[in-house]
Amino acid sequence: MIDLRDYYLNNIKDSDYHHRFYALVRNVNKTYNVFYGEQESESYQFLVHDEEEAIDKFRDLCQPGNDCPNAEDTCWFYLIAYYLDACGYIIDEFPNVLRRPPCDPSDFIYTEIRDRIIALGRDDNGVVRYATRRAIVAGMKFKREKPSALVDEDINQKIRLISARNAGFEEMSDDERLREIVNLIENLLKKDGKFIQPDYDEVMFDFVDEDVVKRLKSKLQCFRHSSEEALSERAAFSDEQKSFLIDFGVTICKALHRLVK
Repeated sequence: MIDLRDYYLNNIKDSDYHHRFYALVRNVNKTYNVFYGEQESESYQFLVHDEEEAIDKFRDLCQPGNDCPNAEDTCWFYLIAYYLDACGYIIDEFPNVLRRPPCDPSDFIYTEIRDRIIALGRDDNGVVRYATRRAIVAGMKFKREKPSALVDEDINQKIRLISARNAGFEEMSDDERLREIVNLIENLLKKDGKFIQPDYDEVMFDFVDEDVVKRLKSKLQCFRHSSEEALSERAAFSDEQKSFLIDFGVTICKALHRLVK
């Protein structure tokens, strides 16, 4: 399961557009009492099994008559938008809503969807029927705009086993992913305290060999440590470089897993 709230809190940056919803996400389970102050009085959870379930939940939130009337549904709306945007998704008919969701969800759920129906000429003399809105929501096409290397379930289970907080790959920040990639490479190649030497050509032809894997491990070592030197090394990586290393590292891990399982 993916905890969308944890994913947001662990990954959001001050410079991100979605950061404007930080206070709501952080405090969604808190209420204020004049006698006791702020208390953790709710126990809302924001769990989905995978991206498909997140998409289904987003469709549910956009059904007519919903409009996210409470803090829980509003939080769901922003968490799913952030998660799907981070996974590279857009909605064909509404390409900006995941990347830049409105400050009031009803601006999308009611106004923008209604305006599209009218623009398509599917209103009834200015009246937009619930059935038409439901059809538009059901027909929204979610597509991945930015492809990325995805981990399969076997590898994700291994990552959970070696993760310090038993987290899945989808729940991690980029720095965590890079740390766990190098940890997983070591886990796959180290048997009885010694590094094995698999036949890389069997799966990877001559594109990847032992030296390439060693260079990748060396490049990622700074993500395993918290010294000032390691932190400085991490800061030198751009987001684009981290994205490349994640995709490349996942590809290497998939190939190694096939070689040694």
